[in-house]
Amino acid sequence: HLDVEDMEPGHWIAYVRELPGCFSSTRAQEEAISNAPSRIAAHFEWLANHGRPAPQSAESIETQVAEVFRSFASKEDPEYIVNALFEDDRYPLTKADVEEGLWLLDRSQRDLMDVVSGLSPDQLTRSISGEVNGSIAGVLLHVGITERWYFDRLAMSSERETLSAHPFTRLEHVRSNTRAQLPKLVGDMRIVTLVGEEWSARKILRRAIWHERDHTQQINAYRSLL
Repeated sequence: HLDVEDMEPGHWIAYVRELPGCFSSTRAQEEAISNAPSRIAAHFEWLANHGRPAPQSAESIETQVAEVFRSFASKEDPEYIVNALFEDDRYPLTKADVEEGLWLLDRSQRDLMDVVSGLSPDQLTRSISGEVNGSIAGVLLHVGITERWYFDRLAMSSERETLSAHPFTRLEHVRSNTRAQLPKLVGDMRIVTLVGEEWSARKILRRAIWHERDHTQQINAYRSLL
């Protein structure tokens, strides 16, 4: 089942509801939906490579759009884009959800570290044309601050002032907080509205896994430019 949203103009994402961290992302809604089966097959392969049993990619994969959300500017802050709280995000996390989420985040962070492994300080900080975060180091810093921001939606983040300006130190600091806080969200029923956007524990986990995997793919593409 696909939960689909336009994260921002020209950026459609189809999240696979049953597979946290599996998504199809393109500039057009229909393309994001049509590409989902191939992304699911790739996700099964990724799980298998990390030691998790998964269906064979040759098996037929059928998808169905469960929900579509169109982002909009917040009435409180027109520069803030309100993103989806899907119906599935309203269900509280179970202990199994959290255990699976922590496993996925651990493997996702390993992938991120692997993709930047061997890059020199110059390559990490070299300006990349069109990259809003400036460089690969800037992207890493963004990944860290964003994960912290997600947990801040439920007042469960570390103080922003304590974050390191060194990307790898920041990533580990933020992830340590995630490991500590996520188990506390088992059974948490809160739906919090901030700047017109709704947040829940399940949405935070969905977004955290997606965000790190999305930027890992982005950095991997940047490597060819270096």
